[in-house]
Amino acid sequence: MTIKPLSDKVLLKAINTPETTKGGIIIPENAAPAEAGKAEEAEVLAVGNGRLQMDGSVMPLITKKGDRVLYINYGGNEVTIEGEDCILIEEHSILAILES
Repeated sequence: MTIKPLSDKVLLKAINTPETTKGGIIIPENAAPAEAGKAEEAEVLAVGNGRLQMDGSVMPLITKKGDRVLYINYGGNEVTIEGEDCILIEEHSILAILES
């Protein structure tokens, strides 16, 4: 199935990185407290065409498919696509693009 987000929406797949304590103990995801507003890492799966401006023009999005990004874990819409849990957010909720 192909999915194309509308306007300034971005489809992300979260990258689960296990948290570790200073002593090296790995904390499983289900034991770690969920914090609203905490920055999370994700891969961009699809992007919309861009944000519609007041003059009718479309401002293209900065992110592109395949980018690794940091986003705010707050207010996105969780969706399941072909058995994978994804999140659909507006591009302004993305804090940074991670470059290698």
